[in-house]
Amino acid sequence: LTLNQSDCLRLIRFPTTIISVVRQAILSSWHRGLQNEKEYGGAYEFKLNGNPWLGQGSVAVESRVMMMLVLSALHHHGWYLLMSTDVSKKQEGKDLLIFRAGIPPQSTSFFGVSFNEWDKLRLIGVPHDLIRAVQQTIGTSRIQDEEWVYLQTAYQFKLRGYPWTADGYETVTSRMIILDLLDCFTSLGWQLHASINMSTSHKGCHTDTWFFRRNHQ
Repeated sequence: LTLNQSDCLRLIRFPTTIISVVRQAILSSWHRGLQNEKEYGGAYEFKLNGNPWLGQGSVAVESRVMMMLVLSALHHHGWYLLMSTDVSKKQEGKDLLIFRAGIPPQSTSFFGVSFNEWDKLRLIGVPHDLIRAVQQTIGTSRIQDEEWVYLQTAYQFKLRGYPWTADGYETVTSRMIILDLLDCFTSLGWQLHASINMSTSHKGCHTDTWFFRRNHQ
């Protein structure tokens, strides 16, 4: 699976049944809908309305919700993500996602984490119990503000300082926050499913989005 230009998603060597699954995941989560779909050089391409891979603000959240639903749909149909990797030398290049087919697993929940601007952390599609856990993990002294944003699609923490563009000792502190968050999610039964570069930044800088999953008990 590849993310191309500012508005295309391509499926390579997936069976027709899975193309239909991905189409439904897109249509159920991307309210702007599809502009076009077609065979493209041996792949199957969905061209979306709007620019999901360029999105800022609410569009950035919506595109990550869509990716979360695509990943969830593929996983529930037995397509296991092996890796997300960057094999493009282009500045606007995004990750290639490689899957293998297997036996469909038990029912699973997903949520996403994005690192925005210089100082914001967003939890996308997150269970409410995780918000409190993240508050405790980061610590109130590091949180400048927090709120639901974009019609409560994401819970946003505005952190003190500029952790995503840090220099000096602050680079270590910001990485410690990352490690603490991973420990927090793991302790609550969440497993990192993917870390994906799915954006083309206007300024040439972008960070990965994390997607976590947990089996239903």
